Amino acid sequence: MMDKLRRDSYGVGIALGILVPALLFGVIYGIYALAVHANPQMLVNNPGLTKNLIPKFILIALIPNLFILRYYLLKLKFDKTGRGILGASFGWAIVFLAAQFLL
Repeated sequence: MMDKLRRDSYGVGIALGILVPALLFGVIYGIYALAVHANPQMLVNNPGLTKNLIPKFILIALIPNLFILRYYLLKLKFDKTGRGILGASFGWAIVFLAAQFLL
């Protein structure tokens, strides 16, 4: 598995750039769902809470991409993988903008 991550290719970068934030978003949203399940009164008092938090969760989920991008570009010198991660990050930025302005 680690050998596949140690390749300089656009596919590896795109896969990392999409999967890591998606997994982190799932974890963050899962924790939020558990908190709401434990205290349903939270949504009654703030009906638009979920609508306002999803774009923020997306931005928080993008933070690991910065560190992964830095690792692949500076430490390993894998330019193609770094470009894939950067392209996926721009894709996530479009998802953030859609969630921010369309929800």
